[in-house]
Amino acid sequence: MSTSIRLSEEAKSRLDLFKREDESYNDVILRLTSEDKWVGFGIASSDSERSKEGMEEIREQMRTRMDHRVEEIDQ
Repeated sequence: MSTSIRLSEEAKSRLDLFKREDESYNDVILRLTSEDKWVGFGIASSDSERSKEGMEEIREQMRTRMDHRVEEIDQ
């Protein structure tokens, strides 16, 4: 069973910051709202390799989003 929810563009944009390429929005919400408040971010993991991977992933996502925004502005 599923439920639809409405999000503002701002809320969706914020959620997009944490969305991994292979995830649905449902997956993102479940990951970010797990019992361990840091598990969904990777960067705050006690495992240094996982923290490094989390930071690299966030950097890449930010670069991609900025590239898209610059392309939109140039049009």
